[in-house]
Amino acid sequence: MGHTRARAHRRVPIQMLVFGLVLLGTNAYLRGGDVFAKQALFVSLKQLAIQIPSGIVAFWLASRFIESDFGSIGMIAIKIAGVTILAEGVACWVPVPFFQFMVLLGVLLFGYFWLFDLGKWETYLVVLLNFAVLLGAYYLLGRYVQGRDADRGAPRARARSR
Repeated sequence: MGHTRARAHRRVPIQMLVFGLVLLGTNAYLRGGDVFAKQALFVSLKQLAIQIPSGIVAFWLASRFIESDFGSIGMIAIKIAGVTILAEGVACWVPVPFFQFMVLLGVLLFGYFWLFDLGKWETYLVVLLNFAVLLGAYYLLGRYVQGRDADRGAPRARARSR
């Protein structure tokens, strides 16, 4: 029985990831065509480059609070990717932004609860930590990456004015 469960824990997050990408791509295609669909999928996958490390940090922090083992880093990354993309894919079909966020939050809560076998309060803690770490990551990226790009442009602007 445990062997079947181990296979399902590998297969299900990948299926969630693929289904979420199909939902995102279909919605974007219906709204703007081929180019918009490709761009939406690219942006979504690019966001995973930030969300997966942030999620791993959040799960590491949560493991310190609740003294739990969530598995290997690779399995955590696959599960985070599957839940995140599925949540974005389902939420993109909701037209009202507030309800869109509520659907996204609901899918995240259910996905983490189900895939990581967490309790109710453990799930709330993990999602809260995930949002906090993600917010911090976006803050750092916005502050330092954009600041570095602005610094690069400053000497060029001075050289052009001379």
